[in-house]
Amino acid sequence: MALQMVSANEDEVKKKGYATAFEAHTVFLTGSTGSLGGCLLYKLALQLPTRKIFVLVRKSSETAVKKWKRSMPGQTQALLESKKIHFVIGDIREPDLGMDAGSLERLKDEVTLVIHTAAKISLDSDITEALENNCFPSLELARLASSFRRLKLFIQLSTSYANSFLPDGHIGERLYDYSDEDCEEEIASIQQAGDSPHTSRFSSSYTHSKHLMERLMLRRYPTLPLLFVRPTIFARALRHPFPLYGIDGSHPMDKFADLLISDRGGKQTWHATEGYESGVNILDEIPVDFVANACLLHAAAKTRGIVQIGSELYVQRTYDDFLHLLRDHVPPEVRGQLPEITFVQDRSIPQHWLAELVKVASRNWIFDCGRSYWLKQVGGPLSLAACEHDANHLNITRVEDISKKNMKQMAKL
Repeated sequence: MALQMVSANEDEVKKKGYATAFEAHTVFLTGSTGSLGGCLLYKLALQLPTRKIFVLVRKSSETAVKKWKRSMPGQTQALLESKKIHFVIGDIREPDLGMDAGSLERLKDEVTLVIHTAAKISLDSDITEALENNCFPSLELARLASSFRRLKLFIQLSTSYANSFLPDGHIGERLYDYSDEDCEEEIASIQQAGDSPHTSRFSSSYTHSKHLMERLMLRRYPTLPLLFVRPTIFARALRHPFPLYGIDGSHPMDKFADLLISDRGGKQTWHATEGYESGVNILDEIPVDFVANACLLHAAAKTRGIVQIGSELYVQRTYDDFLHLLRDHVPPEVRGQLPEITFVQDRSIPQHWLAELVKVASRNWIFDCGRSYWLKQVGGPLSLAACEHDANHLNITRVEDISKKNMKQMAKL
């Protein structure tokens, strides 16, 4: 299975800027009501001179607009007034993504850039459901995009944890094997049995489904101009559309913090990263708007292959840092009631259910983001520039916001 790794044309982007690349782009975007998709829509419509944006939505345009008004209340009117957004009704789990023949013909004639972000991130779904939401729709869109006459690039969102079967350590921007079994045969086996013995080797069925998605797309559509973007954990936005932008349920560490705060006076056992006695491992988060910026800059540079987008491009924090942040910035009346966490090296000792749910919190993968280092030299609204102060302010504000919501919820009980 060949993977074409085309180097980003960063010199041209740095010299001419990235705006000119989007003047000629007509984009097909999925997942626009999600956290990353909404951020991408905002940038494509309001920060870039994009020609046109076809947005795939379920049910009706009114449903999508209602969701935008909840997630981006101060920006939705400007989005609609941009006149760039064109709704396409469909469903990613249906043949042809549920689109009618007329819509498909328009896409075939006009689309130059596909950005597929639609997904269902569930840590406890079975592998069959994960494939139906996060693998098969990508394959169907790739099949359709193969007939797009003006297509320059297909950006497929994956995840850095698509290789979470690997031991702690360096994870490169490349493909890794966990089995000699052919991916097509594995899919057939899963569909027949309804399960897979390999899923337990991954951090979740979601990450397993993304691993198979990458392989199958490359196997079935080798000539498609593909870029796999593998983000780590999404944090809330640092800047755009506004600070702390994000959709509830899309930011794992927010939910994690909420559950920790709710466990008043509890005691939790966590498995420490191998070789350590506390949470010294990198808890790899990056703001969702930085992931959007990276996608768009790589689109301008026509990058192909695999890029990983993580805290190596932002500000790195350990799990210990995260726990200290919580203890320092929750309200005083809660501070003394936070759970007592004990780290153990003996993995035969059962760990807390929360640790089992968020397995990546106690692992020590180092995600190589080398193909995106040049992005930090780019300015403007797609900038990835950030310092310790920016990250600290975002995290403190986030913890305070989570604490307020948690206290209101607890008061209702």
